[in-house]
Amino acid sequence: MSKRHSSNTALPGSTLTMGLDIGYGVVKAVTADQVVLFPSVMGHAREIKFQQEDMARRHPGDQVSDDSGDWFVGDLALAQLPPGELLRLRGRTANEATMGNAFRLRLAKAAIGKLMQGMWNRDIMHIRIATGLPTDHMRDAAELKSSLLGQHIIRTDTADLIANITEVMVMPQPYGTIYAATLTETGEINRQHSYRRTGVCDVGTYTVDLALDDEGEFVDAESGSVESGVYTAQERIAAALERDYREKMPFRIVEEVLRTGVFHANGQPVDYREMVEEALTPLRSATLNLLSEKWQRGTIVDVIYLSGGGAELVYADIAEAYPQTQLVMNAQLANARGYLNYARFVARQQTG
Repeated sequence: MSKRHSSNTALPGSTLTMGLDIGYGVVKAVTADQVVLFPSVMGHAREIKFQQEDMARRHPGDQVSDDSGDWFVGDLALAQLPPGELLRLRGRTANEATMGNAFRLRLAKAAIGKLMQGMWNRDIMHIRIATGLPTDHMRDAAELKSSLLGQHIIRTDTADLIANITEVMVMPQPYGTIYAATLTETGEINRQHSYRRTGVCDVGTYTVDLALDDEGEFVDAESGSVESGVYTAQERIAAALERDYREKMPFRIVEEVLRTGVFHANGQPVDYREMVEEALTPLRSATLNLLSEKWQRGTIVDVIYLSGGGAELVYADIAEAYPQTQLVMNAQLANARGYLNYARFVARQQTG
């Protein structure tokens, strides 16, 4: 799952602009020449008795150290820690300011460490970040901004640097998809985008988010979130597999069954497509209900961009009810790319 594309060309002392989408399921970080993705999970590090060097090679940047100790994040955490030790960013916490944002900060540090792989000696890197929160969680934006701003020591198995975060922009999460369409990669207005009322439906792991933009203005009353998401299907599939085989299956196996409809039992493929369709029903219903609540029949919404990791899973149902729906290419990265476009747009305004 963890992916890192392209090489790190940033120089110490220069300013790096990044789009950072800290999703409940996957962290996505995008710069001019890099893309980093890894699962939004972590746990306290434990001693690995065998293949330590091989582990670091397989999961570069997944070992993070900070004032709270040593951590495994992403794929390394999923591979090496028992389910009971895995911590996930999920919905709203009892104290979002301290718990939720501390978790987000550690995931942000891991993302920066992966982007800055190979930078050592506590070199200083200036960073400008655009990011997002679920639409109904935007009241937490000030705390998130303050936790990210300033100097942070980034210590991982592949980097040791100081990230000086000079600017943080926080927007409703699905607005990234809007900026991916309305702005170009150089941060200019996209003249090809001619829609007036642009809607986004962002289907994530633990929330489905809607945002409506009316010629550049965010329409709060017609935007919102519902605490649903791909996890509803994952939980049902996990329960069915446990019922059928009397053992708990690892998360990656559950995810594979969700995406392929096939489970491999004792080396033999078993068809689970019908069960997967059944498991997706609550997600599809929750998404359609939110769309209906906020946009009724969608008559005056010119286009609906469908994005997020769960976009393909609901596309057929949404497109049938709302024919102006467009499945965004590389839907999982749409928000992060849009955040990057917006950060560049702001930088142009400041220098222009």
